[in-house]
Amino acid sequence: MKKWIALFLAGVLMVTGLAACDQGKTGGSGKNPTTAEVVEAIDAAFVEKYPDLGLTGAINNMPMNVDDTTLEEKFGVSTGDVVDYTGVIAGMMTNCDMLLVVKASPDKIDTVKAALETAVENQKAAFESYAVMGNDLRLDAAKVVVSGDYAALLMVGILDDDTTTMEPDVEMAEKAFLDAVE
Repeated sequence: MKKWIALFLAGVLMVTGLAACDQGKTGGSGKNPTTAEVVEAIDAAFVEKYPDLGLTGAINNMPMNVDDTTLEEKFGVSTGDVVDYTGVIAGMMTNCDMLLVVKASPDKIDTVKAALETAVENQKAAFESYAVMGNDLRLDAAKVVVSGDYAALLMVGILDDDTTTMEPDVEMAEKAFLDAVE
């Protein structure tokens, strides 16, 4: 009887151990937020940093949500390569802002990252002669960051009279992204 109890307990420990191993696949902590939750964390960082501006999030120039068509045509990301995504782009033709968070399908993070890096380069080419409203600063600071199965395209920043770079805003967005997924 003691053998059966010992075997049963060993089996329970093994199953528990395997379940615990599976928890770290998203970024090491077992977090598994939706991409909407990650974008909300980034938006909250901007609202907190700029309380007097009445911001609603990282992108405030006629924000438009990214849909499947935009995901594929503007960002070059196939819906078949993602589990979940949430994004916002500036709805004004004169503004280059883009924020997209993607949770990639298994083994697709490199494909998604490459597509997002191409989207940054395409946006830079589209706005290279249009350095108004801080577009040049946003484009210079824009980046793609990856953690586990999550990727984010961060082309964001708030322009005021003293702004000479958008890097602090992009770094803040990156920190919010990493805090949310890791």
